[in-house]
Amino acid sequence: MNSSLRGLCRTAGQVVSSRGMKKYPFPVTFEKVTWPPDGELKLAAMPMEPVYNMEAGELKYKTSKRMIETRGVEEIHTELVHEQFGLAAISGGFISSHDFKFLQDRINKNLIDKQFAVWRVDAPWLPRTKKAQGTRLGGGKGSISHYVTPVKANRIILEVGGHITEIEAQAYLSYLCERFSFPVEFVSQRILDQRRAEQDLVTKCNQNPFNWETVMKYNMQNCSSWLSEYDMAWKGKYR
Repeated sequence: MNSSLRGLCRTAGQVVSSRGMKKYPFPVTFEKVTWPPDGELKLAAMPMEPVYNMEAGELKYKTSKRMIETRGVEEIHTELVHEQFGLAAISGGFISSHDFKFLQDRINKNLIDKQFAVWRVDAPWLPRTKKAQGTRLGGGKGSISHYVTPVKANRIILEVGGHITEIEAQAYLSYLCERFSFPVEFVSQRILDQRRAEQDLVTKCNQNPFNWETVMKYNMQNCSSWLSEYDMAWKGKYR
């Protein structure tokens, strides 16, 4: 095509521009933002250890690691209350008080005017014990070192919202996922809705009659003898 007619094409005796009009995305509006009811926009400081009521007879206690607290999937706190952005656990794990402090400092530093962040998990309450270096075996359980918060898979850890776009929230929330000792991902209301729609589509279009419900209902291949109670409860998705 001639350089003088660049960007033009001739069809049916008419000169029509081949470039056309650019379609820009509609600007994001913040009309449906749900603000925190208490009016607090910054992440609150998490206590390093739980508060015990000594007058009522509550005392500090030692316990096992209680790995059962992180096993399986979260059944309640899996949705974004403010329907914007947040961090969610991919699998179970423990959040230490040092992790809470790090997240609070980093997120509060990045928040600007008309933006907020809220916790969706409890303060550290599960004790962790540790013996001094060089201590010989025996002598009972070590002293309490710190406290952690157990979370299960799909648990929403924190939320970020207000006058903020998905690109802005993902820019400084994604690198915070590496702070945790277990896999964590960035989620938004759009991502959760898309996953739910895909799951519903797979369930609707599934033509395989041998699903988990059918196999367990008719005890195919005597599966009840070698499947654990967790496999039967969560249908093999979580361990």
